[in-house]
Amino acid sequence: MTLASPTAAQSEVWTRPGVRTAASVLIALHLMAIVVAPLAMSPASPLMVSIWSCFRPYLDAFYLNHGFHFFAPDPGPSHLIRYELEFADGSKSEGLFPNPREHSPRLLYHRHFMLSEYANRLAVDESRKADLDALTKSFGEYLLTAHNAARVTLHLRRHYIPTPEHVLSGLALDDPQFIHERPLGTFAANGVVTAPAENESPSAPITEQSLDGLAFEPADDIPPQLVVR
Repeated sequence: MTLASPTAAQSEVWTRPGVRTAASVLIALHLMAIVVAPLAMSPASPLMVSIWSCFRPYLDAFYLNHGFHFFAPDPGPSHLIRYELEFADGSKSEGLFPNPREHSPRLLYHRHFMLSEYANRLAVDESRKADLDALTKSFGEYLLTAHNAARVTLHLRRHYIPTPEHVLSGLALDDPQFIHERPLGTFAANGVVTAPAENESPSAPITEQSLDGLAFEPADDIPPQLVVR
Protein backbone atom coordinates (compact mmCIF):
# COMPACT_ATOMS: atom_id res chain seq x y z
CA MET A 1 0.00 0.00 0.00
CA THR A 2 1.35 3.43 -0.93
CA LEU A 3 0.71 6.62 0.93
CA ALA A 4 -1.22 9.26 -0.92
CA SER A 5 0.81 12.29 -1.84
CA PRO A 6 -0.46 15.68 -0.68
CA THR A 7 -2.51 17.45 -3.24
CA ALA A 8 -1.35 20.68 -4.77
CA ALA A 9 -3.99 22.55 -2.77
CA GLN A 10 -2.75 21.05 0.52
CA SER A 11 0.85 21.88 -0.30
CA GLU A 12 -0.11 25.40 -1.22
CA VAL A 13 -1.68 25.97 2.20
CA TRP A 14 1.65 25.45 3.97
CA THR A 15 3.47 27.77 1.59
CA ARG A 16 1.34 30.72 2.60
CA PRO A 17 3.35 33.14 4.77
CA GLY A 18 0.54 33.60 7.27
CA VAL A 19 0.09 29.87 7.85
CA ARG A 20 3.82 29.26 8.18
CA THR A 21 4.17 32.15 10.61
CA ALA A 22 1.26 30.95 12.74
CA ALA A 23 2.61 27.39 12.81
CA SER A 24 6.08 28.64 13.76
CA VAL A 25 4.68 30.75 16.62
CA LEU A 26 2.64 27.82 17.97
CA ILE A 27 5.63 25.49 17.83
CA ALA A 28 7.83 28.09 19.56
CA LEU A 29 5.25 28.59 22.33
CA HIS A 30 4.93 24.83 22.80
CA LEU A 31 8.69 24.41 23.16
CA MET A 32 8.84 27.36 25.54
CA ALA A 33 6.14 25.77 27.71
CA ILE A 34 8.09 22.50 27.83
CA VAL A 35 11.23 24.35 28.96
CA VAL A 36 9.44 26.60 31.48
CA ALA A 37 7.76 23.73 33.38
CA PRO A 38 10.93 22.32 35.00
CA LEU A 39 12.64 25.71 35.30
CA ALA A 40 9.77 27.03 37.43
CA MET A 41 10.22 24.36 40.08
CA SER A 42 11.64 25.51 43.39
CA PRO A 43 14.18 26.96 43.74
CA ALA A 44 13.22 29.26 40.87
CA SER A 45 13.22 32.97 40.15
CA PRO A 46 9.96 34.95 40.49
CA LEU A 47 10.22 35.80 36.79
CA MET A 48 10.26 32.14 35.79
CA VAL A 49 7.34 31.35 38.08
CA SER A 50 5.36 34.22 36.53
CA ILE A 51 6.04 32.93 33.02
CA TRP A 52 5.05 29.42 34.11
CA SER A 53 1.73 30.67 35.48
CA CYS A 54 0.85 31.91 31.98
CA PHE A 55 1.54 28.49 30.47
CA ARG A 56 0.03 26.45 33.31
CA PRO A 57 -3.45 25.93 31.78
CA TYR A 58 -1.86 24.54 28.62
CA LEU A 59 0.63 22.40 30.54
CA ASP A 60 -2.05 20.97 32.81
CA ALA A 61 -4.51 20.32 29.98
CA PHE A 62 -1.99 18.22 28.04
CA TYR A 63 -0.28 16.73 31.12
CA LEU A 64 3.04 18.39 30.32
CA ASN A 65 3.63 20.02 33.70
CA HIS A 66 6.47 17.68 34.62
CA GLY A 67 9.21 18.44 37.11
CA PHE A 68 12.24 17.24 35.21
CA HIS A 69 14.18 19.63 37.44
CA PHE A 70 13.90 16.83 40.01
CA PHE A 71 16.44 14.79 38.03
CA ALA A 72 18.89 17.43 36.79
CA PRO A 73 20.97 19.48 37.00
CA ASP A 74 20.63 19.85 40.80
CA PRO A 75 18.10 17.36 42.17
CA GLY A 76 16.60 17.94 45.59
CA PRO A 77 15.63 15.53 48.38
CA SER A 78 13.06 12.79 47.96
CA HIS A 79 9.95 12.45 50.11
CA LEU A 80 8.22 9.39 51.46
CA ILE A 81 5.32 8.62 53.77
CA ARG A 82 6.23 6.54 56.83
CA TYR A 83 3.31 4.94 58.62
CA GLU A 84 2.95 3.15 61.95
CA LEU A 85 0.09 0.65 62.19
CA GLU A 86 -1.54 -0.48 65.44
CA PHE A 87 -3.84 -3.50 65.44
CA ALA A 88 -6.70 -4.54 67.67
CA ASP A 89 -4.60 -7.26 69.35
CA GLY A 90 -1.99 -4.68 70.39
CA SER A 91 0.61 -5.58 67.79
CA LYS A 92 2.32 -2.93 65.70
CA SER A 93 3.83 -2.68 62.25
CA GLU A 94 5.65 -0.02 60.26
CA GLY A 95 6.00 0.71 56.56
CA LEU A 96 6.97 3.24 53.90
CA PHE A 97 5.59 4.29 50.58
CA PRO A 98 6.76 4.32 47.95
CA ASN A 99 8.57 1.06 48.59
CA PRO A 100 10.29 -0.70 45.66
CA ARG A 101 9.85 -4.05 47.39
CA GLU A 102 6.08 -3.66 47.52
CA HIS A 103 5.24 -1.41 44.60
CA SER A 104 6.08 -3.12 41.35
CA PRO A 105 6.24 -2.65 38.36
CA ARG A 106 8.14 0.61 38.29
CA LEU A 107 5.10 2.56 37.12
CA LEU A 108 3.23 1.64 40.31
CA TYR A 109 6.21 2.77 42.37
CA HIS A 110 6.27 6.05 40.46
CA ARG A 111 2.57 6.65 41.12
CA HIS A 112 3.09 6.24 44.86
CA PHE A 113 6.15 8.47 44.65
CA MET A 114 4.07 11.21 43.06
CA LEU A 115 1.64 10.99 45.99
CA SER A 116 4.36 11.47 48.59
CA GLU A 117 5.97 14.29 46.60
CA TYR A 118 2.57 15.99 46.28
CA ALA A 119 2.15 15.73 50.04
CA ASN A 120 5.44 17.60 50.47
CA ARG A 121 4.33 20.34 48.08
CA LEU A 122 1.26 20.87 50.24
CA ALA A 123 3.20 20.60 53.51
CA VAL A 124 5.51 23.52 52.69
CA ASP A 125 2.62 25.78 51.65
CA GLU A 126 0.70 27.07 54.68
CA SER A 127 -2.11 28.32 52.45
CA ARG A 128 -2.88 24.70 51.42
CA LYS A 129 -3.19 23.18 54.88
CA ALA A 130 -6.77 22.08 54.19
CA ASP A 131 -5.62 20.24 51.06
CA LEU A 132 -2.83 18.55 53.03
CA ASP A 133 -5.29 17.48 55.74
CA ALA A 134 -7.64 15.98 53.14
CA LEU A 135 -4.80 14.14 51.39
CA THR A 136 -3.40 12.85 54.67
CA LYS A 137 -6.86 11.64 55.74
CA SER A 138 -7.22 9.71 52.47
CA PHE A 139 -3.82 8.06 53.08
CA GLY A 140 -4.89 7.09 56.59
CA GLU A 141 -8.24 5.66 55.53
CA TYR A 142 -6.64 3.60 52.78
CA LEU A 143 -3.94 2.16 55.04
CA LEU A 144 -6.47 1.31 57.76
CA THR A 145 -8.61 -0.59 55.26
CA ALA A 146 -5.73 -2.25 53.38
CA HIS A 147 -4.10 -3.58 56.57
CA ASN A 148 -7.22 -4.01 58.71
CA ALA A 149 -5.61 -1.87 61.39
CA ALA A 150 -7.13 -0.03 64.33
CA ARG A 151 -4.90 3.07 64.17
CA VAL A 152 -2.32 4.53 61.83
CA THR A 153 0.12 7.38 62.41
CA LEU A 154 1.61 9.14 59.39
CA HIS A 155 4.90 11.00 58.98
CA LEU A 156 6.25 12.85 55.97
CA ARG A 157 9.89 11.82 55.58
CA ARG A 158 12.45 13.94 53.74
CA HIS A 159 15.57 12.09 52.54
CA TYR A 160 18.39 14.44 51.61
CA ILE A 161 20.94 13.67 48.92
CA PRO A 162 24.49 13.43 50.31
CA THR A 163 27.01 15.91 48.98
CA PRO A 164 30.43 14.76 47.73
CA GLU A 165 31.83 15.79 51.13
CA HIS A 166 29.35 13.47 52.84
CA VAL A 167 30.33 10.53 50.65
CA LEU A 168 34.07 11.14 51.03
CA SER A 169 33.66 11.21 54.80
CA GLY A 170 32.33 7.64 54.68
CA LEU A 171 28.67 8.30 55.49
CA ALA A 172 26.17 5.84 54.02
CA LEU A 173 23.38 7.05 51.75
CA ASP A 174 20.80 6.01 54.35
CA ASP A 175 22.63 7.56 57.30
CA PRO A 176 20.11 9.00 59.79
CA GLN A 177 21.67 12.44 59.31
CA PHE A 178 20.00 12.65 55.90
CA ILE A 179 16.52 11.77 57.17
CA HIS A 180 14.10 14.29 58.64
CA GLU A 181 10.42 13.79 59.43
CA ARG A 182 7.31 15.85 59.95
CA PRO A 183 4.27 14.37 61.75
CA LEU A 184 1.04 14.37 59.72
CA GLY A 185 -1.48 12.94 62.16
CA THR A 186 -3.05 9.80 63.59
CA PHE A 187 -6.21 8.16 62.27
CA ALA A 188 -8.38 5.47 63.83
CA ALA A 189 -10.75 2.94 62.32
CA ASN A 190 -13.59 4.46 64.38
CA GLY A 191 -13.10 7.80 62.61
CA VAL A 192 -11.16 9.58 65.37
CA VAL A 193 -8.48 11.87 63.98
CA THR A 194 -5.56 13.30 65.94
CA ALA A 195 -3.73 16.08 64.13
CA PRO A 196 -0.25 17.28 65.10
CA ALA A 197 -0.30 20.09 67.64
CA GLU A 198 -0.01 23.60 66.25
CA ASN A 199 3.33 24.10 67.97
CA GLU A 200 4.63 20.62 67.22
CA SER A 201 7.79 20.91 65.17
CA PRO A 202 9.23 18.29 62.85
CA SER A 203 11.41 15.69 64.49
CA ALA A 204 14.90 16.88 65.31
CA PRO A 205 17.85 15.46 63.40
CA ILE A 206 18.50 12.01 64.79
CA THR A 207 22.23 12.04 65.58
CA GLU A 208 24.52 14.49 67.32
CA GLN A 209 26.36 15.00 64.06
CA SER A 210 23.21 16.17 62.34
CA LEU A 211 22.79 19.76 61.30
CA ASP A 212 21.81 22.36 63.84
CA GLY A 213 18.68 24.30 63.01
CA LEU A 214 17.46 21.92 60.31
CA ALA A 215 13.87 22.91 59.53
CA PHE A 216 11.26 21.36 57.29
CA GLU A 217 11.01 24.27 54.88
CA PRO A 218 11.06 24.69 51.08
CA ALA A 219 14.57 26.13 51.26
CA ASP A 220 15.82 22.78 52.53
CA ASP A 221 15.63 21.37 49.03
CA ILE A 222 19.36 22.00 48.96
CA PRO A 223 21.42 19.26 50.63
CA PRO A 224 22.72 20.03 54.13
CA GLN A 225 26.42 20.57 54.66
CA LEU A 226 28.51 18.05 56.54
CA VAL A 227 29.03 18.87 60.20
CA VAL A 228 32.73 18.81 60.99
CA ARG A 229 33.82 18.49 64.59
